Amino acid sequence: MSIKYKLIGSFFKEQTKNECHCVLFKTNTYYKNLSEDHKYTFRIRTLIFLWTTNFNSEPEFSLNNSMKIIISSAFVQITFGLKINTLNTFNNIFITHKSYSYKNNKAVFDGDVNLYTKKVNMSWPAIKKGFEISDDAINLSIHEFGHCLIFENAEKSYFSKIFNQSDLEIWKIHATENFYKIKSKKNKVLRNYAGTNLIELFSVALEAFFEQSEYFEYNEPQLYLSMANLLKQDPRNKLNPIFK
Repeated sequence: MSIKYKLIGSFFKEQTKNECHCVLFKTNTYYKNLSEDHKYTFRIRTLIFLWTTNFNSEPEFSLNNSMKIIISSAFVQITFGLKINTLNTFNNIFITHKSYSYKNNKAVFDGDVNLYTKKVNMSWPAIKKGFEISDDAINLSIHEFGHCLIFENAEKSYFSKIFNQSDLEIWKIHATENFYKIKSKKNKVLRNYAGTNLIELFSVALEAFFEQSEYFEYNEPQLYLSMANLLKQDPRNKLNPIFK
């Protein structure tokens, strides 16, 4: 167990940690499969993210602590092999009770990362469904947090990057190859939305990486390995996915 997170964990009440565990065990398959030591680290990191993030919702929608834990767990799941615990720029999360649209825009959204307001917007029904069905490679929270990581990584200086730069460049090579596979209908793993651009491909690939890891690695081993090296984890190793 990490001494760092054991120390930080001592600042949280046992009741708070127990509530976090109960919610995660019921809702997050990734967490449920972890070793006990990794479970402890995961829930402390979830609480760190929760308490350093501003959560808001529509006045008529009640956003409770369990919902915040579920949403926070998606960020921790993606970054469990990395050193980042919080978002700096996109640390305002707004939850709606249903799909939404913007003024003068007919498109309907379940989630988006708004570069103008610096907010992450998501609808609760889509968030909930993403965790209830854990093997369809569709998880809204993972998808939107993937965007946040790409955007924040681009803003950071060379020595404070979220991702190792050489790992990111290798991922881009394989991602570009898969981008053209998607365009030519030859990709078996990623849904067509990944063919929008590389930013969307990253988030779609994240969803498949965690929810269909065996299938992903079998059909696109180079892209899968580049994802694993970038995130410093392999979710096929359910008890201990983190690279040493």
